[in-house]
Amino acid sequence: MTIHNTYLFGKVSDKSSWTPQEIEALGIKAQAARELMRAAPRDYITSTLAAAGRLFAPGGKYRKAALAHLRQRITFSEPVIARSLDIVPEILEKHALMKRMNMELFLPYALEAPVERRGYDGLIRALPKGVVLHVGAGNVFLGILDSLVIGFLTKNVNIVKLSSSGSSFINLFMEALKEVDERGILSKCAAIVTWKGGSQELEKAALKHVNAVFVWGGYDAVQSYRKIAPIDVRVEGFGPKTSVGVVFESCVENEGMDEVARRAALDASLWDQAACSSLHTLYFIAPAKKHKALAASFLKASVKHFAQLAEDLPQGRLSPDEQAEITRARQLARVDAAIGAGNYESSAPATDWTVIYEKDPSYRVSPLNRVLYVKTVESLEEVKEKLMPLRGYIQTVGVGGSIERKKVLETLAPAGIARVVKLGKMLEEANGSPHDGIFPMMSLVNWLPIEEKPSQLDRLSELVEHARSRSPFYGRHFKGVPRITSVKDFLTVPFLEKNHVLENTPPDSSDLLTSKVQRGIYFASGGSTGQPKYVFYDQHEYDHTCRMLAFTFEAAGLDEKDVIANLFVAGNLWSSWLSVEKAIAYTKAISVPVGSNLPLENIVRYLEDFRVTAVIGLPSFLVKLAEFVRANPGKHKLCVKKIFYGGEYVGEEMVKFFKSVFPGVDVRSGGYASADAGVIGFQCPVCVKGQHHLFAWSQFIEFVGQDTLAPVKKGDAGEIVVTGLSKKHMPIIRYRVGDLGRWIMKPCACGRKEPLFEILGRCDDRIHVGGAHLFVNDIQNALGKVPDLSFNFQVVVDKKRHRDSLKVRVEAKDAAALARASQLAGLLWREIEICCEDLRDSVRLKWLDKPEVEVLKPNTIERIQRTGKIRKVIDKRVKV
Repeated sequence: MTIHNTYLFGKVSDKSSWTPQEIEALGIKAQAARELMRAAPRDYITSTLAAAGRLFAPGGKYRKAALAHLRQRITFSEPVIARSLDIVPEILEKHALMKRMNMELFLPYALEAPVERRGYDGLIRALPKGVVLHVGAGNVFLGILDSLVIGFLTKNVNIVKLSSSGSSFINLFMEALKEVDERGILSKCAAIVTWKGGSQELEKAALKHVNAVFVWGGYDAVQSYRKIAPIDVRVEGFGPKTSVGVVFESCVENEGMDEVARRAALDASLWDQAACSSLHTLYFIAPAKKHKALAASFLKASVKHFAQLAEDLPQGRLSPDEQAEITRARQLARVDAAIGAGNYESSAPATDWTVIYEKDPSYRVSPLNRVLYVKTVESLEEVKEKLMPLRGYIQTVGVGGSIERKKVLETLAPAGIARVVKLGKMLEEANGSPHDGIFPMMSLVNWLPIEEKPSQLDRLSELVEHARSRSPFYGRHFKGVPRITSVKDFLTVPFLEKNHVLENTPPDSSDLLTSKVQRGIYFASGGSTGQPKYVFYDQHEYDHTCRMLAFTFEAAGLDEKDVIANLFVAGNLWSSWLSVEKAIAYTKAISVPVGSNLPLENIVRYLEDFRVTAVIGLPSFLVKLAEFVRANPGKHKLCVKKIFYGGEYVGEEMVKFFKSVFPGVDVRSGGYASADAGVIGFQCPVCVKGQHHLFAWSQFIEFVGQDTLAPVKKGDAGEIVVTGLSKKHMPIIRYRVGDLGRWIMKPCACGRKEPLFEILGRCDDRIHVGGAHLFVNDIQNALGKVPDLSFNFQVVVDKKRHRDSLKVRVEAKDAAALARASQLAGLLWREIEICCEDLRDSVRLKWLDKPEVEVLKPNTIERIQRTGKIRKVIDKRVKV
């Protein structure tokens, strides 16, 4: 495979001589490619880079070409080159790239669109600088590859200027990238050129049309670009650096000198000390009387490990000057040994490695090529003193001893160190670590704020466009919907129905989603027994939802004095227990994650043992718990002062019952929420019954007529329609959640500005009653198994004192069948038990009394006058 030395936006050639005019024209062409690169999706960029990285795995044509080329162009031995190439697929692995963006940019989504930042009243957008010039050094090709990669990750167009004495590996990489770049984006947004360093005319021309510069190399190279760069062009310099090791006496005692020597040999041998993080001088910290023995022990132990590395990863080719430097270092060491000022071990007569102990504790910069200096001191402060003259040139500190690393960081920070790692890991930079004191990606973007939060209209309009452009379902569903320029426009957008969610979400379809499923969580969200539906939250949305839930708990009265027991049901893909548990972790309270799957006596024992002051769970289960406590008067010493509920309605009778069992208890909603839409409302201490404040920043709600589906007059009761303003991965837009509610037309006495609304009951085919989720379809399916009963029925949900009650009213096909009404009711109940396991279990567990089945003559149930239909669900638990 032919490797060319020039790559210009997808075309290759061999060119070593450049004029300033040509370099300037290159910058102009790079500027023209900015919009192409900026529009590239983050997922496409990372996937394409990862695919290019895999082409350098062992056995491939690019791997073979890279080995052949690098053998000729750089001085490292073939095993070292092979080890270097092994790193390429690792650093370009997609999840590693995504993690790096998260760690370095903090808000990587800001590269796609303006995003919220917690605590900031506005939006933040990260925009690429534009065109980045990367100036590479000679021998270590991985550094310039990494620079190019972060240029792509931040959506910049990249110009790479290579050293004339180095390799053309980056050119080979760009050809591999072009091969996997299906859309032809990255391959058209990079140029690789070579010219001899020191030409200020060419450097000035290169700087005319770039927006940022990364220089990897010596001090002179960095300063050269900084002196001539325009004022608006930021130049970041990386190098030259040297690195130090610090070994505490406790490390030698605990791990042994052999292990210390093994780690030090690794840090001083890899890449022949050419990396900025390579070990040059190793300090042992111990009392003076132990210095001689420690030095002798290390020299003896190091021989084996340096020799083994010389065999496994041989030293590269040395120039005559490099050989002379090693010889000179050994001669000086021999003199020190003769006068008792030091000692040394080496591979002489071969130049493979050299370890030199000097009593003089001054820091020594190695002549490289596996020459390690060893020193002994009595304190870390002494090390600091010796490093201060090199302030700004010390990059890495490798530490022998785990518990001392924080102390090393704090003590040596004034010497300008850039990182602290374990000895033996100096050349393994952790994903997401700063480099030389900065996060390089941060230098490749401009942060632009939109001050003050966007209006509700802004968010609604943006959400509709986002969903329409990225979700196949919404693309179809919103076909013909004009651009949203007013709230009135938004109210013409089609509703999202339950069946839409069921038919367009995993596992059968992903059409409702706006991007590929990754890093998130699935939950079940209703659906009948045989056909459940599922919703997906990505990692950030779920975290946001749980933080909102935490806010609802604290707004309702949970505080740092509370110990709260989570009594929701866990498992089965239900969101309640897991989400509540994560939310509690964001509050100041202490959590006791009990659940409701245990026998009641066990649960009560936990409440006693941990002196639980607050509980949260389904009202039906909390009633059962309270009944158990009341049935055993004086037996249990509970101190429950706060009850938070969710998932079902709590009426006045239930509140009275709780207060009779737990004197003085405060009963509050744990938040109005649904698995589909997230957290919608919260209660303050002033709210009563179904009253809630709206999370107006995250949710938009409407109230529409049940029959007309048109907006109702403000303050009138209507069906609740929810739009989640913060949910972008699986947007919920104008979703009929199935509840009745209304606006409360007065400000809350608590003083909060969030609007007040009230939940008035259930109005759709999904009924929450007695701990069970019952669906109209379940009743309908059961009716199909009882031939004498029609499909004309109505479910009535009510309260009997503090407990839920359920009645099923059904018309017989023929009035003559009424003679067997009791028998038909029994048959229907048995079929309902089969069709709805939830309801059967609630009755079995005595969370709910056995439902009443009422068989009626034909045409008895009231019809809706306008449509002639029967209202399938009547919820009488909350009175308007």
